[in-house]
Amino acid sequence: MIKKFNILLIFFLFLSSKGLSFSPEIEQQIYIGCYGSSKQYIGQEKAKSYCLCTLKKLNEKFTDDEIKAIFKQKPEDIINSTKFASLHCEQNL
Repeated sequence: MIKKFNILLIFFLFLSSKGLSFSPEIEQQIYIGCYGSSKQYIGQEKAKSYCLCTLKKLNEKFTDDEIKAIFKQKPEDIINSTKFASLHCEQNL
């Protein structure tokens, strides 16, 4: 189920994407995509925490341009590039 969840998360992040800190628009798009797909699996409160955590981890590592480039890749490459954030946040729910 977690693998399916990760794939859905990456898919929605991919669909929602358009310095070290993401622009407010990108943050909002990533969060909305994550929350919309994860709340059905882990509930509203955990989804909120999970998505904020994931957004924070991605934001620590990537710039706007880097995250846009990642989301232009093949789905399996997107998963590989971003799974560190998902794994970290899953373990800390």
